[in-house]
Amino acid sequence: MQEWTVIGLEETTDGTGRIPMWVIVYEVPEEVSADRRHRYIVPHDLLEIRAAEYGLSTVDDVLDVIVHEPMLGAAQAAGDLPMLIPGTVDAGTAHAQVTEQIAACRQRHGRVIMPDARQSAARAKPPAHPLQKIRDSTRIDPIRTASIRLEIDRHRLSNRE
Repeated sequence: MQEWTVIGLEETTDGTGRIPMWVIVYEVPEEVSADRRHRYIVPHDLLEIRAAEYGLSTVDDVLDVIVHEPMLGAAQAAGDLPMLIPGTVDAGTAHAQVTEQIAACRQRHGRVIMPDARQSAARAKPPAHPLQKIRDSTRIDPIRTASIRLEIDRHRLSNRE
């Protein structure tokens, strides 16, 4: 079983400097990356998009999905898990699908952990959560999320015809 540990967070932008992005940095097994690092780029607005796709309302729920996406992607590419296409189903079904896939990934492939999850009881003060800056600076706007979901549903329903 693999362990992918979130060890840091970097900030960057796209090539034009206009789109702000987070870079989640993982420590991964050597068979995943020779330098034992994996970087996952997350545009800031992806959090509200994932909230809309999966019917999520808190930053922590969205982050749980996002930090698992690289590991899920590897399992999907290997054919072990089906591809998730949340725009083709309603939010409740999409939420159930991603929840099932994260559970299956944890059971078959490994898990994503945060350093504070591996704390020893001897430490007086736990380290800061590696994604605390995202938690502090992100708000899931329910109106914007509902608007995104309406567009997803409109697209999904128009493709049924």
